[in-house]
Amino acid sequence: TFADMAATHRPGPLKQQNKSHKHGKHKSKSETKTDAKGRVSIKVASKAAKRGMQKADRRNHMNQIRARKREAVMTAKRAIGFEGSPPHLVVVMSMSSDMSFEAVHGLVSTACGETTPYKAVTTLVCPALKQRFSLVYLPTSDFYALLDVVKAADTLMCVYKAGVLPDHCAQLCLESCITQGLPAAVHVVQGLPGHTSKKGGVMHLWNKGIEKRLQNQKLHRLETVQDAVNVLRQLSSQKRKAVLCRDNRPHLLVDRLEFTGPEQGVLKVSGYVRGKPLSVNSLVHIPGVGNCQMSQIDAPKDPYPLKARKDGCHDNDMCTDVSEEQMEEEVKTLGVADSSKQQSLVSEVAVDPMEGEQTWPTDEELAAAAGQGDRKAVVRVPKGMSDYQASWIMDNGSECSDHEEEGEELPPVPHPGSDQEDNVELKDTASEANTETLSVMGDHDKYDENIDFNAEQHQFELLKAERGDQLFPDEVDTPLDVPARVRFARYRGLQSFRLSPWDPSENLPKDYARIFQFENFRRTRNRVVRSDNIDGAMPGWYVTLHIQGVPRQYTTGMDAHSHPVVISGLLEHENKMSVLHCVLKRTGNYTLPIKSKERLIFHTGVHRFTACPIFSQHTTGDKHKYERFLRDDEICVASMYAPILYPPCPILVFKAIEDRHVLVATGSILSADPRRIICKKILLSGHPYKVHGRAAVVRYMFFNRDDIMWFKPVELHTKLGRRGHIKEPLGTHGHMKCVFDKPIKSHDTVLMSLYKRVFPKWTFSQCVPCPSHWDAGCDNKQEQTEMV
Repeated sequence: TFADMAATHRPGPLKQQNKSHKHGKHKSKSETKTDAKGRVSIKVASKAAKRGMQKADRRNHMNQIRARKREAVMTAKRAIGFEGSPPHLVVVMSMSSDMSFEAVHGLVSTACGETTPYKAVTTLVCPALKQRFSLVYLPTSDFYALLDVVKAADTLMCVYKAGVLPDHCAQLCLESCITQGLPAAVHVVQGLPGHTSKKGGVMHLWNKGIEKRLQNQKLHRLETVQDAVNVLRQLSSQKRKAVLCRDNRPHLLVDRLEFTGPEQGVLKVSGYVRGKPLSVNSLVHIPGVGNCQMSQIDAPKDPYPLKARKDGCHDNDMCTDVSEEQMEEEVKTLGVADSSKQQSLVSEVAVDPMEGEQTWPTDEELAAAAGQGDRKAVVRVPKGMSDYQASWIMDNGSECSDHEEEGEELPPVPHPGSDQEDNVELKDTASEANTETLSVMGDHDKYDENIDFNAEQHQFELLKAERGDQLFPDEVDTPLDVPARVRFARYRGLQSFRLSPWDPSENLPKDYARIFQFENFRRTRNRVVRSDNIDGAMPGWYVTLHIQGVPRQYTTGMDAHSHPVVISGLLEHENKMSVLHCVLKRTGNYTLPIKSKERLIFHTGVHRFTACPIFSQHTTGDKHKYERFLRDDEICVASMYAPILYPPCPILVFKAIEDRHVLVATGSILSADPRRIICKKILLSGHPYKVHGRAAVVRYMFFNRDDIMWFKPVELHTKLGRRGHIKEPLGTHGHMKCVFDKPIKSHDTVLMSLYKRVFPKWTFSQCVPCPSHWDAGCDNKQEQTEMV
């Protein structure tokens, strides 16, 4: 009651506070137990841990750390070129088309004290520097071979010609090598004696151009033998960056090769092992052939010893046949393949179509099914829909037309006179128009002979579709002749794209039965990459690999000293197929649209293949939005069926346009995860017809009453930020009453978001045609410009 409440005493701020019991400076047992919260401290504390380090101890500790780091740097430098390590692999690339490699080779070989003839692959021993160098001379026209050798090289030597700027093909090769991963680079120039009066200015201009691409790089002269000695000293002592994609895998530059057997025989290749140790039970990848198994690894005598033998011969091509016979007698077997431990060449899972069958039908059931075969009704059901979802589709008595593709969605029909007709997905094509610059003074009557108007029309449609996707992203029109519940039957509404659940194992395509999936990709990657207990050929050993299953036509007319070949070892599971995801960024030179599901050429790690990827946003979360085009201002993720690769691993993307390949994007490998959910989003738009505060009558989103009732549970939103839902349909022509959280404006647009999961198509192919020339995204017909 009120009297009881009035009698209650409430203490004020000046109430007397009595002192607590004085139990000393220590805590009581109850307070200690409460503060510990279940934690148990150590029972014996070491005195050394309590006592801090003295000044002398700290100085000694820092000196030890500094000494360990210095020793690690020196060990890394001694791991290349010295005794017991592979020769220093140097790729010599000409930055102009008229450059001759004979002059460069003559200066370098003379500086090493040898007079060996010029060959594309040459190994030299320099007694003055106590190092070995393997020189590979490659022109920029052989682009694929250049990329294959650079991924295993230690240094890239760029040779410039004084007075001539690098052409576009050389610039493309240099940029691609830098993107792929380049440990170190050396830039040399020839032809400066002819510009003695302007030598300082020319060197300054060259250094400025080089620093734009590579920092802390200088230009070196290569005119005399002393200049060649200085360049070799720079090669042996320069700082090299770590390239994890190269260091995590074994590589071998072929020095000798021999083929024995019938059409499918054994290829014997010899060379130095680089990178990680190479096991005989692992797989190797040969460019142009694929993945192969090894039967044996031999260890012949090193043909290029740092210390010359008594006969003064290094066992190169100037040696006699007697030395080769002696080498064959000294061959030792390092290992023979064990069938129980050898990795399999199986890359796909064998699919059993009867795996899901549980029972076999009886004779009565077969007879009943045969009697009802003629009266079987055909219902329009989208591809990938389960029986539970198909039971919700209303049967309107219509049958699937014969001209529609099996499993494809029905195309939406836009409104007459609407500007949104470009929302219909275009078919993929394999070529585009090649832009050419024609002279205005030519014959105007023959102007149309060199123009493909069909290709121009297709290019115009692509540009129009990309522009429409930028202005009105994800917006589509509801068809008039097909019910929306049938046209968008595979789509679903989500209350929150980030938080709403989506089962990653729901309605998977048949191709998912052919691929492999990791339980934990990151854990497997760390275990495979960081594994050190590998028995086999160690880095720096000169070995001979016996590779099985190589076709004879691959070695026809091939010489290891005229055409360089790099054989790469594969890590565990890297030959198996899965859904590979890579992060891509478009290059600035190529400006034409790149549509999703368009065939592209990928050069990554040890593989080179073609595929038709699908693009998605590079975001966090378990769901990622599908992108119709590879945008210029965003980083996208490309998903496709491809062999497994462990990151970090760079990737180069090219596009085939007629007889040339154009670099369109660069990036790196993200993961190999089939559980990544890529959702395609569409927006159905409607317009307010009558507005009354928070309620409005919306039209043009649907055109019949049944579609409104079907999509009634899906939440609505507007472009101005209002949210609402469908309350009830009005009439039979698609008008509906909607209620929003705040008053809606008459010029606002009502939208409904629908999502469906999309999967890539199985378009993987290892057959990559070699083009006639390369392009960096602009016109390839460029003349060499002389420097003033």
